[in-house]
Amino acid sequence: MKKAAHAPKEGQEEGVCILCGGEKHGYPAAEDLPISLARKAREFFRMPPSHTVACERCHGSCGAKREMFEKRLRTYWICALIFVLIVFAGGMAYQKLDLWLAVPALLGSAVILLLPYGSYFPRFPSPK
Repeated sequence: MKKAAHAPKEGQEEGVCILCGGEKHGYPAAEDLPISLARKAREFFRMPPSHTVACERCHGSCGAKREMFEKRLRTYWICALIFVLIVFAGGMAYQKLDLWLAVPALLGSAVILLLPYGSYFPRFPSPK
């Protein structure tokens, strides 16, 4: 005899749980830039839509993982700022401040700012 699937609570959707990987009812990830870009990419490549959710059991662990991602993001912002300041300080030391110094500094800082998104973890609103 098959076990009846439980009805989703208010605010829950069916999707793939981000932590346990099961197809379950859970709280959907907040729509932010990386999530919307991933959905647009899936749509562009004609892949079936997929919703990222956090099931009831895993939802408690999501806050700590998101906090760790945000801490890493702040750290990389500081590193990018320090990188730009060092590049410009080096240019000023040689009395050479021009566009050819600003472009690599901005490109390098952009690469530094993209690094924490390799371990991106979406934000999940708290249950109502």
